[in-house]
Amino acid sequence: MKRLVLLIITSLLTTLIFAQTATLPRLAVVEFAVNDNTAKIKRDAITVREVAESEMVKTGKYEIITREDIDKLIVNQRIQVSSIASAENLKKLQLQNISYIVTGSLNANENDYVITIRILDVSTGRYSHSDNDFVDSGSRELFNGITNLMKKFNSGMSTEEGGAIVQGQSRRGAAAYKIGDTGPAGGIIFYDKGNISDGWRYLEAAPFETEFRAQWGAYQQDVAGTGTVISSGKRNTQLIVEHLRSKGENGRAALLCASLDFNGIKDWFLPSKDELDLMYKNLAQKGLGNFITREDRTNWTHVYWSSSQDSNGNAWDQNFDNGNQGYNYKGSTYSVRAIRAF
Repeated sequence: MKRLVLLIITSLLTTLIFAQTATLPRLAVVEFAVNDNTAKIKRDAITVREVAESEMVKTGKYEIITREDIDKLIVNQRIQVSSIASAENLKKLQLQNISYIVTGSLNANENDYVITIRILDVSTGRYSHSDNDFVDSGSRELFNGITNLMKKFNSGMSTEEGGAIVQGQSRRGAAAYKIGDTGPAGGIIFYDKGNISDGWRYLEAAPFETEFRAQWGAYQQDVAGTGTVISSGKRNTQLIVEHLRSKGENGRAALLCASLDFNGIKDWFLPSKDELDLMYKNLAQKGLGNFITREDRTNWTHVYWSSSQDSNGNAWDQNFDNGNQGYNYKGSTYSVRAIRAF
């Protein structure tokens, strides 16, 4: 009789443990983006991914998909990690019963890395939690740095009813972000006006991999109505795009921002003069966003266009090497970083 009772208790415990394990959300850690193709940063990106996976395993909160299995799935399903939050990719991940994807970026900055970790909620297509830090690129320092970053990352997450991972949610359920967080489109938050008005609260800069160089366009032509203040960039871009299309101009800064599709998000625009300055002060000066800040007199890649016209011949720009704002000939080729408001 005692043996039978023991067997029943053992069976019940096994069933409970199995049921508990079976209901854990499935999570995969995918490759981290890098900002150059050197052998060292590629190796270090693999290390970061492995440590990130190990730290997620330690939480005991997820069913971790092996690297081999998720890599094979990504290849077989033709999923682009850079656009993993697109509607098409989300459907493929949902069919595999995957709840969360952990990814991020590894950006070399002299002797340091700026490492960003973020988690994608596959059910909503939103990056619901993120963290970042400067980490020394030495082997031991990199290991210790990413381990500490992952501990901070995990401690900053909470799981609410239904298993959704959230970061600093309000009682109304709307996600709250701080400067430097990964935004819902996979970019980086650089402005919070404190409340929602006119349909938006935050400004999000597109990630470094979307950056390009272009001319402003509309040479010696007046694009009437552009402003310089915060919140004017979206309207500026609309005005510039309408003007450029009417003149048959292609490949200009505002046009390329307006046509950007990253992670399935398509509401990007060229920042105004004051919005561009916020990006410099809140991101570039803090080593975030991987902006070009070293002066290069041969190609001026450290200068970024705004959507604010100064005159028929010139538009406002900003030197991200020293923060100086000025205006230059619209035919000049400078760097461009799109933003969005939400």
